[in-house]
Amino acid sequence: MSVKDNSCGIADLQDKMLDILKYFVSVCEKNNLHYWLAGGTCLGALRHRGFIPWDDDLDVYMPRTDYEKLWKLIGNGKIDNHYKLCRTTKDQNYHHRVMQIVDLNTTFIHSRSKNEDIEHGIYIDIIPIDACPNSRLQRFVQFFNAVIFSICNIQQKPEYNGGKLTGLMSFGTTVLLGVIRSQKARYRAWSKAERRMTKYDWDNCTHIKCITSQFHELMTAFPKDWFGERKEQFEDIMASVPSNAEAYCEAMYGDYMTLPPQEKQVVRHHTEYIDLNEPYTKYKGIYYCVKG
Repeated sequence: MSVKDNSCGIADLQDKMLDILKYFVSVCEKNNLHYWLAGGTCLGALRHRGFIPWDDDLDVYMPRTDYEKLWKLIGNGKIDNHYKLCRTTKDQNYHHRVMQIVDLNTTFIHSRSKNEDIEHGIYIDIIPIDACPNSRLQRFVQFFNAVIFSICNIQQKPEYNGGKLTGLMSFGTTVLLGVIRSQKARYRAWSKAERRMTKYDWDNCTHIKCITSQFHELMTAFPKDWFGERKEQFEDIMASVPSNAEAYCEAMYGDYMTLPPQEKQVVRHHTEYIDLNEPYTKYKGIYYCVKG
């Protein structure tokens, strides 16, 4: 884990994220909101009955309508002075396309947002999943608006991994942000793009797509009937996964039950500092919002 002065272990970090997941599940069950474990979290449920041992994040999907209901229910407000639901708005940029539930009593400072005065606690990602239109033209329009949304919402270049695709995306991001310079203009651009890319009817679509996540998911449409109701063990709880979680994980990862090579069993996030027991506010001016 790329951090400074970090003494926490990955298992301890995962325990904190599991606590947040338990809270999230309780809110969903209480308010009849649908969700599914997503990405590596879903893979972990199938292969490990919990976290992938080296995973340092936790992702869940929600249908767009339930995603927005959750925001209206507890959006932008503290929950028992412990958790907060955070999302980029006109007035605050988290450099992240999706909502997060953040533990306010911990510290997890991303390198990408170390200059922002935001809630730098341990979190889980809540990712909306949207209806995918049936026609190729409409899918291209949705894809185009998703790219505009991502660039103008995050307002940062993607981390460069040496690949041609990342280099192309980095160049495109630089060009677009160079053209759209003001924060107000960027907000207008991403909010308009968001409305356009999410307008399709869930009930009448055959495929759904995560259009606010990584490029691979943006290019992948999943049959909607993969996402029925099903529970699987995740650590010490039962949590919802896609009803055809096996097909989903195969589409995402290929031979998902085979462990990757040892050199790829590494955490993904670049962090400045982690503290599981102290609130991030203790480190303002030290590890984030540092003058100069």
